[in-house]
Amino acid sequence: MNSYLIAEEGPLAGMTVAFEEGAEEKNEWTLGRDPDTADIVLEDPMVSRRHVTIRLTPEGFILENLSSVNPATQNGMMVAEPVLLKEGDIIQIGSTFFHFTEQEPEETPAAEEEAPPESEEMPSEALEGAPPAPAEVPSELHFGPAPDTRWLLKVISGPNAGAEFSMVKGVTYLLGKDPNICDIVFQDLSVSRQHARLFVDEDENVFVEDLGSRNGVIVNGELLSEKALLSSQDLIALGTTTFLVVDRTEARETIISPPTAMPRVPTAGAAPGAAAKKKDWRELIIPKKHLALAGVFATLVLAGIAATFSLFQTEPIVVTVIDESGKIAEVIDKFPDVQFSFNNSSGKLFLMGHVLTSVDKKELLYLIKQMPFVSNIQDTVVVDEFVWQNMNALIQTNPDWMGISLYASQPGKFVVRGYLQSNEELEQLNDYINFNFSYLDRLTTEVVVEQNLQAEIERVLFASGLMSITFKLSNGEVVFTGRVDEKENKRLQKMIEDFKKVPGVRVVKDFVMVTSADTSRINLTSKFPVTGYSKGDDSDFFVVIGGRILGEGDTLDGMAITKIGDRSVYLEKEGFKFQINYKPE
Repeated sequence: MNSYLIAEEGPLAGMTVAFEEGAEEKNEWTLGRDPDTADIVLEDPMVSRRHVTIRLTPEGFILENLSSVNPATQNGMMVAEPVLLKEGDIIQIGSTFFHFTEQEPEETPAAEEEAPPESEEMPSEALEGAPPAPAEVPSELHFGPAPDTRWLLKVISGPNAGAEFSMVKGVTYLLGKDPNICDIVFQDLSVSRQHARLFVDEDENVFVEDLGSRNGVIVNGELLSEKALLSSQDLIALGTTTFLVVDRTEARETIISPPTAMPRVPTAGAAPGAAAKKKDWRELIIPKKHLALAGVFATLVLAGIAATFSLFQTEPIVVTVIDESGKIAEVIDKFPDVQFSFNNSSGKLFLMGHVLTSVDKKELLYLIKQMPFVSNIQDTVVVDEFVWQNMNALIQTNPDWMGISLYASQPGKFVVRGYLQSNEELEQLNDYINFNFSYLDRLTTEVVVEQNLQAEIERVLFASGLMSITFKLSNGEVVFTGRVDEKENKRLQKMIEDFKKVPGVRVVKDFVMVTSADTSRINLTSKFPVTGYSKGDDSDFFVVIGGRILGEGDTLDGMAITKIGDRSVYLEKEGFKFQINYKPE
């Protein structure tokens, strides 16, 4: 049982994916954009590295979603668990909509009937500046129209402006930007990989058809919805590229100037009548109304002459030329990670890049729409706010990563921060992000491992000789407790200031008690009462504690006696100081 996924809409429109039962003993296929991990590669930036898996079971073909960033859908519903595919299901993978069917798709008639045999010579023309043709095309390329062809394609705007391509009858031409499959290639970001199809039938009629492209096909200003017949001088737009279809055999009208007026030759019969007696002009009487009309006419002539001279005395008219691309660049400068491509003749603008928030994107589109010369906006700008919100929702599903967050510091620059207990947890987090995050080249990791930070704090305390101070570390917050002699307080404060500059330490809290020589000692009088004392000849004191006679240098319960006074016994142990008071009798 064979089944097919046919791309009907999106950047992969026209693509057919076949699943053949038992082909190479393989009944499971993975679809994604990574050629190393996917069996079938989908060249779509919105497709994950491993997006979906389709497997053949006794019940039929099962679809399983593998992408948590951009899940696949079945008939508009998100695929949360494996589902059985049925005839006619619409599956969305990335930006492309596929039609599932178990019927073998029909071959394109134009491709079968009109394609010449392999042995015949194929036409090989190329557009100026277009990428080199595939390996199957002959090496000799003919630039310029062939004299025996009727139809000519002439590019008038876009990256390939000025290129010409002759079209032979009975041949179908595929238009797009993919040099491996298209007959006519346009180097234009707004043109799809397989954008449109031109066909010249045996009667030399030219037809154009849209192949489900993203920007569509516009013929004479109208969006094409079905296959259409073209006439000579029709204007076709693919994205920001426009071209004319020209019929070389079309009749051209010739403009002829009218003949100059020839002087009329007087006839012989008119001679007698013309021999009239001449009169003296001084004897002629001119009527007054004729004089009045002549005066008015002379006044109008003089006024016209004066007005004509006044035209040459006015200031020259200043023609303002608007730099349309410069105006757009001034707006785009406010958004440093956004780039654009503008076609002056069609008014189409193509935007790409990153903005920080949805408010920034609305502001960008609002400013662009205020420009009257922009007629169409093709927007592929990514909103970083939506990207890190979706990624944080995925990270929070693991309870060990509750202290981790991802955000965008600048447009197109992402940072992941937080605290983890061990290096093993950091490795797991990095693997998860590498698998699910689409902008790894724009990501900076600033995660702090508390295990390493704790070891650094212990090292500094030991080097400073402040081992009597204890600390507690939690999510970048360090709390110091204990006792320290007032002589060591200055060293303690310097150490705390240095800790505040350590990467990963957010807050330092100081709860250390500063004591003097007297207040720093722990009183053990009630635990070790002195039952007697004596004073030697050399003024040394001895005390009786627990039935033992003790002097300076002796130990009591692990504590060394450093001094015995006439009222107190002073002891030390592991940096801590103790005191036992007694009353001499």
